[in-house]
Amino acid sequence: MIKVENLSFSYKETEKVIDNVSFNINKGEFVSILGHNGSGKSTLAKLLVGLLRPDSGEILINGQPLTDENIDEIRKKIGIVFQNPDNQFVGVTVRDDIAFGMENRMFPRDKMLELIDYYAEKVRMGKFLHYNPENLSGGEKQRVAIAGVLAINPDIIIFDEATSMLDPKGVKEVNEIIWQLKREKTLITITHNLNEAIYSDRVMVMNEGKIVLNDSPENVFRQRDLLLECKLDIVESMKLLDLVEKNEKLSSKQEIEELLWELTFRK
Repeated sequence: MIKVENLSFSYKETEKVIDNVSFNINKGEFVSILGHNGSGKSTLAKLLVGLLRPDSGEILINGQPLTDENIDEIRKKIGIVFQNPDNQFVGVTVRDDIAFGMENRMFPRDKMLELIDYYAEKVRMGKFLHYNPENLSGGEKQRVAIAGVLAINPDIIIFDEATSMLDPKGVKEVNEIIWQLKREKTLITITHNLNEAIYSDRVMVMNEGKIVLNDSPENVFRQRDLLLECKLDIVESMKLLDLVEKNEKLSSKQEIEELLWELTFRK
């Protein structure tokens, strides 16, 4: 579905933000792209949807090269949900916002009304169609943004740090929607949170504009030293293993429970 070959991009001539990156993403695959701030992951997302033009290399979407001439056609196949939900709202009501993308694509009115109701229910926002988006929580806003993307029926959806500004409840709400879409769409999540990548089919880790890991979550999360080198956290189970290894004399359930308690409240 996506083929990237030798892609490079710079905001400044002397500093490559994306440095000769190549990878494939298959139809129906759920891929997480991890990286610390400045690693290049969000820039890569903008290149994939044509918001930025690469300095060199090629992006193919379903076998079709992404160019200035066909960018409008390619964008029909890709939807993106950004980090800040407030930046995505243009309408007075939730209904208006879900309709926005379809109006731009001149969907027939009857079809548009049908899709608004369908996708509002799919993201559990059917009761909020007449609400002003300003009165919604962060998680509810992101669910509306997802409904708007789903309504235009793209083959690929990119979530660019879509949960990073949300409270825990909002993160849970949005991730539940993403997991429901698995296998229905080709999904890419851009994040620095390893826990959000556990349910993906494959994880790519970026560091200084390069892909340094590209494997299943199980194999990637075992690379403790490399993840720390890339300024990423490690999953809780690895932290527990570290604590166990440092306490070789553990001999009882109570001692393990105390370690878990310590890990839970570690700052």
